Amino acid sequence: MTDPLVAAVHGTRSAAGLATTEALIDRVRAVRPGLAVELCFLDVLRPRLTEQLEMTPGAVVVVPVLLSAGYHVRDDIPATVAAHRQIAVARHLGPHRLITRALLDRLAEVDAGAGTGAVDSVALVGSPSTRSSAGSDLAAAAADLAGVLGRSVHPLTVGDSLADALARLPGRVAVATYLLSEGYFLDTLRDAAAAAGVAAVTEPLGAHAAIAELIGQRYDEAASG
Repeated sequence: MTDPLVAAVHGTRSAAGLATTEALIDRVRAVRPGLAVELCFLDVLRPRLTEQLEMTPGAVVVVPVLLSAGYHVRDDIPATVAAHRQIAVARHLGPHRLITRALLDRLAEVDAGAGTGAVDSVALVGSPSTRSSAGSDLAAAAADLAGVLGRSVHPLTVGDSLADALARLPGRVAVATYLLSEGYFLDTLRDAAAAAGVAAVTEPLGAHAAIAELIGQRYDEAASG
């Protein structure tokens, strides 16, 4: 019998964000019909990771459904699972070529023309973090996207200076959203883009098939070793 997959996501007060998260996990279940997949949250919503582990006795694989190695990856999840000897923790999702594939599809959805020369600048915008490892992951994701596009990609984070940073980029700008779902960070990103005059902002990565595939891959890596 295979160990259950416990998908640990951040959590959001946004109803749209929760719906996107649930759609992503449902997609994982659809491509892994023989695998028990449980959803829990690291903040805001319940069940929290601790509660889910109590409800899922025995060996499990926790997959952090997080793009970068911020606080939850570096501190929160390790502290939560420290007392559980039968729990394997998978690597967080990014950076990875499957995420780049999803980013390319999201850019195509806004008809940004990022691969055709119609756009002068591409920004990859992710959530802020106090952990430098998260910034390194975002920069690596931007580099991978740049390699596929054949042009520079500027890694930026959501914050007070985002509108100014976007406004400083030359020419027509496309924003590739490096977020998994709707919520506060996406709302802030969109407001900053509007203030900077940037119209081409992609939807979050969400329930893209490549993200569901990557969650399965992270599970396999942890379960096998």
